Amino acid sequence: MEKRILNPESKFIQLNTKNCFVVNVNSSNSPQMIVKASMEGEYQKDLVVRIEEDGQNVLVSADFLPNFIQPNDKLSAHKVISIALDLIIPANTNISIHGTTSDVAVQGIYKTVEITLSDGVCRLQHQSETTKVQTQKGNIILRTNKGRITAQSIYGKVLNTEIPKGNGSYILNSVEGDITIQKTE
Repeated sequence: MEKRILNPESKFIQLNTKNCFVVNVNSSNSPQMIVKASMEGEYQKDLVVRIEEDGQNVLVSADFLPNFIQPNDKLSAHKVISIALDLIIPANTNISIHGTTSDVAVQGIYKTVEITLSDGVCRLQHQSETTKVQTQKGNIILRTNKGRITAQSIYGKVLNTEIPKGNGSYILNSVEGDITIQKTE
């Protein structure tokens, strides 16, 4: 399933990824936003991608149709229901991602990036003025060539490579997840 939206006024994109197991976000120089969703399994016909516009704000979520009833039989424990979401959004946009058990990858150029996850891996290889990431158990992997980085994990490890100072600010926090910072060339 693919949806396209052209709104040059969009400045803030919010992604609700609670039903997604994989989320890939990339930027482009086009004012058009492209959202692709795919699902494995027998319930893919019940998948719906919602895009709601409110002025300069766009809310994107992947969910099941309102009349979808998740099976509760002996075989349902073996049936995986998972959604993959790929987004291409205009560069220099503010993005916010909120999810539960999602593997999130962000690449490109943005104004601000905010990510809140319970679990899953958060992979960052982007440029922005400010990036804030908070996970409960999820690992965070940042690949950058420069930036002002603050990383803290209460019960996990912080593996920090020396990164030259730069304009972008990265604030990375986790309760139980590990944080890895890698330098790119």
